[in-house]
Amino acid sequence: MVVLLAAGAALSFGALAVTIRLALHPPLDAEVASLVTTFLAGVFCIALAVASDDFSGLDWADTWPFFVTGLFAPGISQILFTRAVGVIGPSRTAVMVGVSPVLSAAIAVTILGEPLHVALVIGTLLVVAGGILLVRERGGTGAVLSFGIALGLGAALLFAIRDNLVRWAARGSDVPGFVAASASLASATLVIAIVVLLRPNGVARVRQAFRPFLLSGLVYGISYACLYSAFDRGRVTIVAPLVATESLWAVLISVLLLRRSERIGARLLVAAALVVGGGALISGFR
Repeated sequence: MVVLLAAGAALSFGALAVTIRLALHPPLDAEVASLVTTFLAGVFCIALAVASDDFSGLDWADTWPFFVTGLFAPGISQILFTRAVGVIGPSRTAVMVGVSPVLSAAIAVTILGEPLHVALVIGTLLVVAGGILLVRERGGTGAVLSFGIALGLGAALLFAIRDNLVRWAARGSDVPGFVAASASLASATLVIAIVVLLRPNGVARVRQAFRPFLLSGLVYGISYACLYSAFDRGRVTIVAPLVATESLWAVLISVLLLRRSERIGARLLVAAALVVGGGALISGFR
């Protein structure tokens, strides 16, 4: 079940990057897109929690770590992720974010005391190699590519911290995955709303973005529901590498839907394959 949930999260995250790119056009910006997407995802997860009767008998005191985690991931991280998609496209953003298992595993082993295996080390090296290959990619404006990569790495770091905090909180409480996801998305929506609504014409721009990002919100909701349910059942060093296969899904979906705007060459495909291979190696020896 853990593997299926993590794989579902990966597929959804990969599709999320592409749906955001399809809808992200001026005058809509990353902050507005992030707010609408996160809000709709939160509504979806709350509906799942209600349908599953997860709120019944819930000890709300145990939910605070998920509310806190949501402030920076997906709060701040979603803005960085969406900006990266707009700058370097969904495929390259997903590959850079796919480096997060390296950071997640390092934190999990050193802080949470999770076991360190040879497969974990080799898989981590493969993921790092994929990220380095993408960084060394030629083509386009160097400054723009570097900026987009920096945004993606920033999001990856926040995702890694989130993964471990969520797993730590899940081990010490009985909060269902759907409720945990709802809590994080709720606090993330609040953070992004403050950023958006303090700017001129914030409300009008949010209304304008609601319909274009409806699909993104649904996909995002599915991804977070799967992700938090997976962390509720399995270790970070298992779930995070599997979620990193979002890189492969983002590239494959981009080939189908964005082949004209995405420069998908051999270097990008190899980078995605290395990231995915690293995740598969780690999960295969769990």
